[in-house]
Formats: sequence, structure tokens, C-alpha cells
Amino acid sequence: MLPELDDFPDFIVERTRYEAAMERSWTSRDKCLVWWRDESDQGGAWWEGRITAIKDKSSGFPGSPWERYLVKYKNDNTDFRRHSPWELHDPDMSWEQPNIDDERKEEILSSLTELMQKASKDKDRHGIIKLNEVAQKLDFMNRFPVPLSPDIIKSRVENNYYRSLKAMNHDIEVMLSNAESYFQKNTELLRKMKRLSSWFTQNILDL
Repeated sequence: MLPELDDFPDFIVERTRYEAAMERSWTSRDKCLVWWRDESDQGGAWWEGRITAIKDKSSGFPGSPWERYLVKYKNDNTDFRRHSPWELHDPDMSWEQPNIDDERKEEILSSLTELMQKASKDKDRHGIIKLNEVAQKLDFMNRFPVPLSPDIIKSRVENNYYRSLKAMNHDIEVMLSNAESYFQKNTELLRKMKRLSSWFTQNILDL
């Protein structure tokens, strides 16, 4: 059995943040801000510092961005602290989290709301009510790694969960694949799921 690597960090960097950080050409003497977490109500604070040197942390990994920036903080007696580029923020630039633009977001939500409202009048022709219902059952949730439903996707759009249309479309495709697999032995419901798939393709995926 391999030993636990307790001394090694385990983390995920959001892709767009990573790409933006790698495109920024930091140099010695550049000012920077770094977010440090703490137990305060704000969850942390920005520390202001200046890059004093740029050097590989390990000779075994030349050119690696991992902790290659040495930063000296104001009011900090430590000579320097090592940081990776995705931890550094330019005090003169703002970085906004990417998401689906407001106009497209409203179009998507309007289409989904209209479909859900029609479902109560057309005997759930597209099976959207049924899919939302079964998505809450344990056998459905335990069967699929990502048990998505129209309600979940709608909620994610409302709360700016998606960074891009591509990410949302991926969830829709996973949801539809799950639905067709789950109802494959029920001819009527499978027909509704295929109808729902066509609706998503025509009204959201292809736009």
C-alpha cells in the first residue's frame, strides 16, 4: 500500500483562471495581490506584495510554473513566500469569472419555463415532468454518475453555474443520455425522451 502524501497539496485550478494566469508575464518588481484564507467573516484577505525573484522550485522540473514566483509582502518579516502564477492577481486589472451572457441566459430560461408550463397542459408530451420526478428517486441517482434533470440544469443556468454554453450543452447531453437509458424498456416514455431530446436540439443545443 502506498503511503499517504500528507505533505503534498491537492487542489484544482479553474481552467479560465489558469489560462489567464499563464498569459500574464510577471516580472521581478511587479506588484501583486494574493488571497489568504482565514477565520474572519470575510473568509480571508488580500495581501499586497512584490515579486522579488522568479526561479524554479525544483531543478528536476525546469520551467515549471509551480511556486516559481518569490513574493515579499508588506508588513511581513518573512524574506519571501513562494507562489504559483494562478495565485497572483494584478492590482491594476480585474478578472471576471466567465459565464453565459445575460441575453442568452434569458432565452434559455424562457424556453425551459415555457416547456415546463406546457407540460401540464399537453399531458407531459415531452416527458419533462416525468424526468424531473424520477431524477429524485434513489434508483435513478444511484444508477448514473451524474443524475441530471431539467430542474437541475435550469437552476444551474439561473445561478450562473455554467462558464460557457459548451459546459451547459454537455450537461444536457448527459441528462438526455441518462433519460433514454433509464426508460429504454418503457416504449411510451422512451418516445417522450426522444421527443424531449429533439426539443433541446432545436431550441437550445443548436442555437
